[in-house]
Amino acid sequence: MQFREQGKKIQCIRSTYEPTTKRSHQKVVAAFDRYADKLPSAGLEGLAIAERQELAAWFNARQSVKAERMNQYRVMSAASSLAQLGESIQAIGAAMTEAEAAATWRALAEVATALKKAGHPKPKRERPAPAASAQADLLADPAP
Repeated sequence: MQFREQGKKIQCIRSTYEPTTKRSHQKVVAAFDRYADKLPSAGLEGLAIAERQELAAWFNARQSVKAERMNQYRVMSAASSLAQLGESIQAIGAAMTEAEAAATWRALAEVATALKKAGHPKPKRERPAPAASAQADLLADPAP
């Protein structure tokens, strides 16, 4: 059994060998939506039990790769998303309800906890160097 992603469909292709012509023939026995999150129950009647099991294993592997890529994307874009969230909150200010604010605080706490568990502690705040005094030193020798 072969699986081909073509256009908006995933095709299930069965190959059979014909000894008389010494060639194999391929036939599409089932097809379903490429963007489906679950295997459809309808449309797979033409598959044998072993072929259905092979399709399920292939589909689960495909879904796990898809989930991993989505998680990587979310992590890569987290900082910019949080910065945009901060800008939006500043823009609407008081228009945010108390429930929305509480949910946002809970979500931020979950992010902080996940970062700590992943081994990324909160960085220490950088303190600016003390500013040099603008007053002239009266006891110092004047430059000639």
